[in-house]
Amino acid sequence: MTRKEFLRLSACSAAATAWEWGGVSATAGDEIVKHDAPPRNRRPYTGVDWANAFQIRTTTHGHADNQKMLDAYLKRGFEFLTISNYYPSAPRYPLNEVHQFDYRIRHDFPVTVKGKRTDGPFDWNSIVSAWKDELPEEHQKQLPFTRGKKLFKPLPPGILEAPNAEHHYFLDPRTKKVKGGLHICSPGSAFSSGTFDKRNRFKTHSKGWCFGSGEPWTIAIDRMLAGLIDPLGGGVTINHPRWSKMSFDFPSQLLDLDPRVLGMEVINGKYFDEDYWDYTLKTGRQCFGFFVPDWSLWRGCNVLLVKERTVEACLRAYREGNFYGALHGGKVKFTNISFDGRTIEAATDQPARFEVISAQGKVAEKTDSAISFKVPATAAKDHVYFRVKVLATDDSGEILYSQPFMV
Repeated sequence: MTRKEFLRLSACSAAATAWEWGGVSATAGDEIVKHDAPPRNRRPYTGVDWANAFQIRTTTHGHADNQKMLDAYLKRGFEFLTISNYYPSAPRYPLNEVHQFDYRIRHDFPVTVKGKRTDGPFDWNSIVSAWKDELPEEHQKQLPFTRGKKLFKPLPPGILEAPNAEHHYFLDPRTKKVKGGLHICSPGSAFSSGTFDKRNRFKTHSKGWCFGSGEPWTIAIDRMLAGLIDPLGGGVTINHPRWSKMSFDFPSQLLDLDPRVLGMEVINGKYFDEDYWDYTLKTGRQCFGFFVPDWSLWRGCNVLLVKERTVEACLRAYREGNFYGALHGGKVKFTNISFDGRTIEAATDQPARFEVISAQGKVAEKTDSAISFKVPATAAKDHVYFRVKVLATDDSGEILYSQPFMV
């Protein structure tokens, strides 16, 4: 995808503007997308050739404000980058064209202004100058805004990237009030929202320009889906439910909006939210788990299983649930996860402790290089789902998580 195509997609307005990607067209308006995507895959890994699949380390939610932060991901062996920028929630993509302060000079994508979605372009020097005298002296001195240096060096050969951003400041679609700490990432989407003015330092929020989405989360998610660069890949992830103080029932509302709302973060840096994940899975909803560093850089990793090293293959692995989670990534690896409707099998590249977990809790445990678990005849009624968790028995502290199989 070229920079020009990306900017065109990210700046697409809500006023009946159409775009095309890969032969598929979408029209932004009252009905931004059709909610007719195939359901989330209830049996991940079906058809995966484990012996020949590439295992691509990556994350759906990780920040990089400078080269040092980006180097931390590369040091961990990440090969597919979807950096989660916000303020504004505009993808830093492609990384080798990103400059410091790009979005506080001007941008073309729409912003919610005084409650109404408003098309750009926005010339922030001109806008902020109107009330410059109201700003603290330290902020006045930063005007006029100028473009900074390039933030990142060229990526090493073979490193893939796709657009992504962390979107926030949504409204509850019923009450129209701000929905607390709801944050959402959208790997593979060019959609942009909000402004540069973090914490209202330049009073843009006070003057009516929303620093986040400012729209109901139902509409904002539609816009993210409409901005997917591959209609068959990528989607939406629910970020850090515990940090966001979500009720345990709320992720189900998000999942029910569209099958391309893929699932929730189970590990987010220091947060472990398996209880949210299991609570949702018990309802019978397929909910993929995501394992991300967020700002921590070092904990949380998604491992994609792909036939080829391409952006399209990586995004489609997310859509199909053909990936597993890791606390660190690379310390221990799954070499097989499968379910034929009768037996769950899993294997790793070294001995570890396997646990099979269902709605009943832990239903099997074994220390070995593999496990085979025969699903009970009453599985659909009593267990609802199964997932495999692996804990390293060496000193690495690694933990692996399969995606759930729904029965």
